Amino acid sequence: IFLIIKSKYKKAEIIEEDLSEKILKIIKESGGKITQREIRKKLPYSEAKISLIISELEAKNKIEKIKKGRGNIIRLI
Repeated sequence: IFLIIKSKYKKAEIIEEDLSEKILKIIKESGGKITQREIRKKLPYSEAKISLIISELEAKNKIEKIKKGRGNIIRLI
């Protein structure tokens, strides 16, 4: 049972790393600056999932999240 649970977590980590790379690629393609809403439109993931990955990227100092009105602008560092 332990190995099955462990493999599920590994799979989740791989998906999140892959999604992080996709988000970074989208930001680069948009000139280094994009709204969080535009990222969500380009990816088939929930608002919460995208927000979680963006927060992780911000914690790793790869991006900067700037609050603007009711949305966020995401910028590469």
